[in-house]
Amino acid sequence: KIEGDGTDLTIASSAKLNLTATSDVILPPNVGLIFDTAGNEKIESDGTDLSISVGSGGDINVPANIGVTFGNDGEKIEGDGTDLTIAGNNINLTATADVVVPANVGVTFGSGEKIEGDNTDLTITSGAKINLTAVSDVHVPNDVGIVFGDAGEKIEGDGTNLLISSSGTATITATGSTVVTNNLSVGGNLDVTGTLDLSDANFTNVGSMQL
Repeated sequence: KIEGDGTDLTIASSAKLNLTATSDVILPPNVGLIFDTAGNEKIESDGTDLSISVGSGGDINVPANIGVTFGNDGEKIEGDGTDLTIAGNNINLTATADVVVPANVGVTFGSGEKIEGDNTDLTITSGAKINLTAVSDVHVPNDVGIVFGDAGEKIEGDGTNLLISSSGTATITATGSTVVTNNLSVGGNLDVTGTLDLSDANFTNVGSMQL
């Protein structure tokens, strides 16, 4: 049946219905397409909710600030200006270029493992090992220190004091010389197991020295 303007239009057939157009098929705003009698699969035009149930195919382009929700569990991809939530079992992120997180925006994994953007704290926590692998030096800016644990073991950058503390023995091993460019202050005993070369040293204001 094909009806004229102002009434419902019903097309019924026991075989296929083929719609062929030489240009776009235009739906007015707020008019939707419903597939099957249950009214589940639905495509609606502007101004209404959009629900699409399809198989595999090409990309679906969603304008900015419009969200896409998958299933009933809340897996959601939203456009610009809204929250982005991705939930699922295995999520694979593949990119041919950098994945950029804006400044002051963090990435949180599971129970609090977190990587934050510029100008905010950076906290990395894990129940297992944390492996840092780099093909070149890991740079720490001047006057910025690295603290291990709560006991105060610390490595600081240039221009600040360097504090190395340990409840046991602190060992410095080098294939070459360990050089102290300024004054060497020893608060306790100086225990030298190897050779102490003082051939170029000048001593002033020394109370007593036993060699």
